Amino acid sequence: MRQLSNITTLLLLTLIIFTANISQASSTDKYFGNIRYNHVSPHVDIKGVNPLTKAQSSTQPHYIFTYAENGKLSEIIDNSYHVQKRHPLTNFGAYKVTFSYKDNQETRLFFDVSNQPMANIKGVYKEVYSFDKQGFKHLLSFYNKENKPMESRWRIASYQWFKKDNWVIENRFNLKKEKQSLSPYFHFATTAIEYDALGNPYKHFNLNENLVVTNNKDGVAYYLDNYNEQGLHIKYAYYNEDREIINNQWAFAYAIKNYNQLGNYLHATKYDINNKQLNFPFKKSPLTSAEDKAEIKRIATGYLVALQQRRPQLMKEVMHKDLSKHTVANYGDGGQYLRATSYKQMVKFAESWNNDGTKFPPNPNNQAIILDSTHNMASVKLLSDNWYEYLHLVKLAGKWQIKNLLWTKNE
Repeated sequence: MRQLSNITTLLLLTLIIFTANISQASSTDKYFGNIRYNHVSPHVDIKGVNPLTKAQSSTQPHYIFTYAENGKLSEIIDNSYHVQKRHPLTNFGAYKVTFSYKDNQETRLFFDVSNQPMANIKGVYKEVYSFDKQGFKHLLSFYNKENKPMESRWRIASYQWFKKDNWVIENRFNLKKEKQSLSPYFHFATTAIEYDALGNPYKHFNLNENLVVTNNKDGVAYYLDNYNEQGLHIKYAYYNEDREIINNQWAFAYAIKNYNQLGNYLHATKYDINNKQLNFPFKKSPLTSAEDKAEIKRIATGYLVALQQRRPQLMKEVMHKDLSKHTVANYGDGGQYLRATSYKQMVKFAESWNNDGTKFPPNPNNQAIILDSTHNMASVKLLSDNWYEYLHLVKLAGKWQIKNLLWTKNE
């Protein structure tokens, strides 16, 4: 009986190994240096660009596309290492994407490097694409971790598409079924996508309610994309409703994208409507005014004054509600750790922490030393009789406040 049992176990192990080998043989991996550029619309099919051998992929950033036996894409691994400067909609923002198919639907799920579910670059956990009987992609819906409908970071819950002549018409909606713009920073309402012969989206039009090409609020009616033989996106340009090239809201008319020998994006050279090359150098932040420097010191020391004089309203004034404050504290055995204190706790401390009047000297010494500052940010070293600390201040809507604070005892 024991011999039969051993034989049975051996047969089962053989079957498992055989099945695993069959499964591996039924899938195919392909390696690419890039994925097809997608400026705005998830209607565009995913495509690997700049094919690589497995050996080549081991020495440079790449994507791994896995195809099932039926030829359908089942998984993409992103090993691009974020060395490429990319538009948010040209990457998933996840290490792994899985694809499954059922009842004219394609479902995409997103995972981190530990194979745990995560939100993608749009801020959603699950994307479900629906196709009609002719295979046309007509709907995309977003879902959260609990598999409930959700909005993306751009407040879009669903995309809807339909065909009109050689256009694919796109509309976007939030959870209230209200129409949404193309993106928060580029305002197209209803959009028409025109594809080239290779399936690249090369024209995007802004349409009015009658589906007529029209200018948006910045005078742009459409933009034109160009691709090279490899499929890399190499140029984009902006036009008005009269088909004239124009400067967009960022003050350039078109841009030429530059890549290295591996096909990784380097930078874009921008031009105006007269073909004059434009330079957009890194600008130094405006200098901090004398008035701002005085206010920075007042806000920094105001935090101590609020504690010393029991002034909770002053604490509310100087502390940002998203305060991140930590104490470098000591364990009894000599070890150290960080102890967090919230905005609400700081306001509470200002109410009563110094009730007995013994927490500070009668004439406290408060010194604020500005280590570095710009027109809207500052780094400050704060000294007192009790402790010393480092502060980050930020100026929002004309008001300076303490955003970050790290302190320890003056020992």
